[in-house]
Amino acid sequence: MRSNTSRRRPGFSLVEMLLVIGIIAALVGLLLPAVQKVREVMVRIRCANHLRQLGLSLQQFHDSHSVYPSNGGWDGSQTIQATDGTAFTPHTHDYTTGQTYRWGVGDPQLGPRQQTGSWAFCVLPYIELGAAYHERAWGTGAALLVCPGRRPPTAHPVVPRDDYGEYGGGGWTWGKTDYAVNLFAFDTRPVCRNSSYFSDGLSSTVLAGEKAFNPRVEQPTSWYWDEPYFLGGSKSTSRGGLGLLLDGPGRWLENGVWMGNWEDNPYKENWGSPHVGGVQFLFGDGSVRLLSRTTDQATFAALLTPDGGEKATVP
Repeated sequence: MRSNTSRRRPGFSLVEMLLVIGIIAALVGLLLPAVQKVREVMVRIRCANHLRQLGLSLQQFHDSHSVYPSNGGWDGSQTIQATDGTAFTPHTHDYTTGQTYRWGVGDPQLGPRQQTGSWAFCVLPYIELGAAYHERAWGTGAALLVCPGRRPPTAHPVVPRDDYGEYGGGGWTWGKTDYAVNLFAFDTRPVCRNSSYFSDGLSSTVLAGEKAFNPRVEQPTSWYWDEPYFLGGSKSTSRGGLGLLLDGPGRWLENGVWMGNWEDNPYKENWGSPHVGGVQFLFGDGSVRLLSRTTDQATFAALLTPDGGEKATVP
């Protein structure tokens, strides 16, 4: 007769369990950098697509008006209503210069050369935000105007002041942008240029790119070098420096030498991104290219000037 007694299978020993946990941890350690790298690539692709769509919108604006938009600017008299009903002009008082800078506000009734709003306001009808354009809804966040690796397109109210300045936002919420036009190609009002101005060739000239940020300010609520896209005339929406910076504490390249100490990092005027590989730029032919932070400054300067006569090869 067969015995009904079954053998008991032994369980995992402590050593075996620790070995399995160690193997799993090692696999996670190997996979995590790969996952992060894939995530970074996907973010960079989405950001490049945003720039590409903005390039298309600038071309459509040019097709409609025979000129590119300017970067706007205050006309000396324009005001809008604050949330309490009083009239005011949006402004930034910069503690470092002791000056107050007043900004123009986008107005759909104005033509290209009279437009007080920035280039980003001007292209709203071409990025499916025509309602925000016509209704002057400056509290509208625009997904195409921000890098998905940097911040969401959520609009925020501005803080009254911080360590860098005082800001007049009228109590409204305001949408921001991570992209700036090349100030050598786009001037403030009333200067609007057409494609014939780019004698160096559109394919060799930067139209727009990712702008550098001050990492010590609270970007969603501070206006310091980050004024909203509805406002015209500020360095939030146009840049002309030669720096190609990385978001967060780090170093930057200056005249071929790596500089240190983030406190002195020249984010003003310059370009920057959260992408490890470099900073992305929109060129006049509609292409988007990633420029390494080690790009030669003479080459980059030639790419910024639309009529300098330089023989620049895009890296």
